[in-house]
Amino acid sequence: MTLLITTSPVLENIQKHFEGLGLKSSITDERLDFELDYKDVHFIEGKSGIGTAGSLKLKNSPIDYLHIIKKQEYAKCDYAVGGHVGMGVHIHSWYKMRFFLSFPESIKLGPFDMGTLTTIKKGLLHSEVESFVWNGYQKLTTFPPGLVRDNVADALYSDKILQKLMTKCLLKERTITVSRYSPTISEGIKVKSTNSKIKIEPHWKLQKDLFIDKNTLDMYEMLAGVVKSTINTLKYHLT
Repeated sequence: MTLLITTSPVLENIQKHFEGLGLKSSITDERLDFELDYKDVHFIEGKSGIGTAGSLKLKNSPIDYLHIIKKQEYAKCDYAVGGHVGMGVHIHSWYKMRFFLSFPESIKLGPFDMGTLTTIKKGLLHSEVESFVWNGYQKLTTFPPGLVRDNVADALYSDKILQKLMTKCLLKERTITVSRYSPTISEGIKVKSTNSKIKIEPHWKLQKDLFIDKNTLDMYEMLAGVVKSTINTLKYHLT
């Protein structure tokens, strides 16, 4: 069965925004394997749920694909004096960007799954990131520690430029997760295989906050580059 391709207007706006930051991309004209993680965004109109809003194939970037998903919730609101929302049923929506890294089909990863824990120092006029750490299973293999250099967090900590960028950008991004990925495809569904094996995700955001600045985009690309380099270095241990 072939699936109809639909995209959300926000995808084209993100594409133009990224192009303004120097990152070119193309809107995919085929259904991609990771897009099957969620229904098409048009199928959640009028109800709560999460839907796929389209994907971009990035050019000359360590990030291969960008996938945008939308979450919406319908909530019954009561009137409150001085409030901004009147009585009735209202829709609340958030968006998330998912970055995917592709590798040869032969690459097999261990239970790699880690995310940032960020400490934010709040000030009277502004806040700043005091520190952050990578938490979770940080190894690409299940080999005993020290046998091979498969700890991704160690590689990320050693990049001082990336460390500075993350300290600056995590104030808005808050939490970033990096994990092994494998698509789930039902029998009989025709999709384009992307060989995506790593997924990088920030937290849910309002639509206006999807339009990240140059520093944040650089941070994600550098992060993806370190992860990709670490995996490629270990490719003979991951097959």
